[in-house]
Amino acid sequence: TFLEIFAQTLSTAVSCLPRHTVLTRLTPAMAFTVSRTVEFAASMDAVRPLLRDLSTYPKWVPIVSSVRQDGELHWIVELRVSIGPFARSKQLRMERSVDNDEHIMFTRNESDGRQHAHWELRFDMSDVGSQTSVTAVLEYRGTMWTPGPVEDALHNGLDAAVEQLRELLQQTQ
Repeated sequence: TFLEIFAQTLSTAVSCLPRHTVLTRLTPAMAFTVSRTVEFAASMDAVRPLLRDLSTYPKWVPIVSSVRQDGELHWIVELRVSIGPFARSKQLRMERSVDNDEHIMFTRNESDGRQHAHWELRFDMSDVGSQTSVTAVLEYRGTMWTPGPVEDALHNGLDAAVEQLRELLQQTQ
């Protein structure tokens, strides 16, 4: 039938294109931001080291399944999100691109020379008496992750991370 011939022709044409070209042309770009502002009953001196070292994240961020150091300012981070019986994972090479007293930022910085989706994680911190206020923002712009369930899972993962970080800070004091 005409539809079968059309589908076969389209499939053949698409298979000849480089992988990234297919994705950017056939998959619409999307973006989302997940953020929270919370106060921790701990000093900035206690909170800041946990935020600035991605190797601590598997201890308190449920969506971070593994992290390995890749140089002084880079880490290979594997994110894993489960939705019912399905799971989606993504490996990112993250660079600590801002690191000062009140701001920490990690930006995706792959070393393969190709263009990748934008991932950014940033923290803004301030002293509030004996507590520390932290605003965490995770931004994504790209074509590989779909909105809806994955975005919801990231929101839930951030909520769980806040509570697990609270527990970790209580254990260290």
